Amino acid sequence: MDNSTTQSKWYDKTWLVIVLCIIFFPIGLYALWKNQSISKGWKIGVTVVIALIVLAQLGKDDKGGSSTADNSSSSSNEKTEQKTEAPKGVGIGEVLHTDYFDITVNKVSLEDRVNTGNEFADLKPEQGNLYLIINASFKNTDSESRMLMDGSVWINYNGKNYEFDKAETVMLEGWGLLLDQINPLTTKTTNLVYKIPAEIKGNAYWQPGRADSDQKILLGNLE
Repeated sequence: MDNSTTQSKWYDKTWLVIVLCIIFFPIGLYALWKNQSISKGWKIGVTVVIALIVLAQLGKDDKGGSSTADNSSSSSNEKTEQKTEAPKGVGIGEVLHTDYFDITVNKVSLEDRVNTGNEFADLKPEQGNLYLIINASFKNTDSESRMLMDGSVWINYNGKNYEFDKAETVMLEGWGLLLDQINPLTTKTTNLVYKIPAEIKGNAYWQPGRADSDQKILLGNLE
């Protein structure tokens, strides 16, 4: 009797593990850690990302549960702060010290396209949009390897703060992070790309992933 079919477990199918992590992560995580073909580094990375997503969602739910009066008061206070307080943080070329990394923005540019030197990885011009390119260096100051995360760009436009928390995917070394993990005391320099509307102007700052809420790098005035 051929037992080959019984030896292949459902959680050993990598494609199925990926699908389950996306659509139903509790079973997906179980399958991920049971799978023998996926490396431990990927297992840890995917688990951390899912945990962060869940925590972020819980945070949003907590905010959504507050009373209408609290929301109105908070919104009013935020608008006042946006108009009266100048953003605080380190500038371009200065080091931002976070829990795990020393982060430096080396250069910032606003372009209508992304030229990587590889035409297959370039991002083409899009009507109504521009690309904010942040060249940044991350030095792991912890005693073990740590995962890098993009973070958010904030722009104050017409008295309102807009958050751009999705970095563009550029499939080329030196562009983006894509769950990168670096060893202690090593440094990685890369370009992060954020797509923003061409119409938006104003003071901008970048809050790297895993940085505290008051830790930011000022990018200057976008014009």
